[in-house]
Amino acid sequence: MENSVDLIKIWKIIKRNFNLIIILPIVGLIIGLLCSLILVQPKFQASTQVIVNEKESDSTMQAQQVQSNIQLVNTYAEIATSPRMLEEVSKELDNKYSAKELSSMISATSETESQILNIAVESPNKNDSEKIANVFSKVFSDETPKIMNIDNVSILSKADDTATQTEPKMLVNALLGIVIGLMVAAVVIVLREIFDTRIKNEQDVQDELDIPVLGSIQKFK
Repeated sequence: MENSVDLIKIWKIIKRNFNLIIILPIVGLIIGLLCSLILVQPKFQASTQVIVNEKESDSTMQAQQVQSNIQLVNTYAEIATSPRMLEEVSKELDNKYSAKELSSMISATSETESQILNIAVESPNKNDSEKIANVFSKVFSDETPKIMNIDNVSILSKADDTATQTEPKMLVNALLGIVIGLMVAAVVIVLREIFDTRIKNEQDVQDELDIPVLGSIQKFK
């Protein structure tokens, strides 16, 4: 019985603050969308793949070399984002981007148990992200054999027409705005219920004093 009374009381509080529960999430949604459109800089990500291995005629030696290359794939990822490699990429791009700028734009990750290296480039310009990814894969295939004891670095896929927009995340920011709006509404309602102890209508009299209301006096201007 007590639980049902509590639920009824909660329902009455929700009904009393229904406008607040609706308006604040809508305000949060609008703010989230405006922030996405105005404050967040658009970014595009393009990707390409390279494979690193060594040519061997003997099948046994080749299997051993493949396993060795798999174990070294993290080393290749470190080489891919090294200052030397980034400097070469910067030169190929006519120094449009510095090595430091490229460092924040380029990431290299390895496929699980494989010799494939995924190169991802994120930049504010769609065409630039694709161009940088292609130039990077070419520089990597040219420079890696000079650094490591390998003789076969192949480009598996180019970044042409692969760029996708990664920022702003409109849906995520919109949902976040709604959630924040609901949280603010909940906090306001709780604080209002805690600190506002005024009796505002006949129902409050009945709820607080547990006595029937026989009549009320109309408010006149």
